[in-house]
Amino acid sequence: MKITQLLSERKFVLFAVFWTILITTLSLITIEKAPSFVLQLPFKDKIVHFLFYFVFVVLWSFALKQRTSNFRIKILIVAIFYGIIIEVLQYAVTENRTADFYDVLANSLGAFFAFIVFPFFKRIFLEQN
Repeated sequence: MKITQLLSERKFVLFAVFWTILITTLSLITIEKAPSFVLQLPFKDKIVHFLFYFVFVVLWSFALKQRTSNFRIKILIVAIFYGIIIEVLQYAVTENRTADFYDVLANSLGAFFAFIVFPFFKRIFLEQN
């Protein structure tokens, strides 16, 4: 294995870990003020959920691309359960956040869409060398 490939894989692991921590933090804290243009977007909360879990699956898929044979299915399952756990934690440990079935649905759709399009991303970003 080339050193550049190893460093690249480690970079994706770091990005994936950072993204996971970011999702957890932003999901469990209260955000008092949002920019005014954000407040005008319809379904903004669901779009954010979709994007969070889309990126989650893509980053972990790149990070773990050679670890197991069924890595993508496992990552998808982990992402869906992680989204459910975050929603339960919002209900159980926060005072001003609530669990929402539609957030779980948006999380799961984002994860599933990333699962579907990851082979396309892989061809574009990894197999051009």
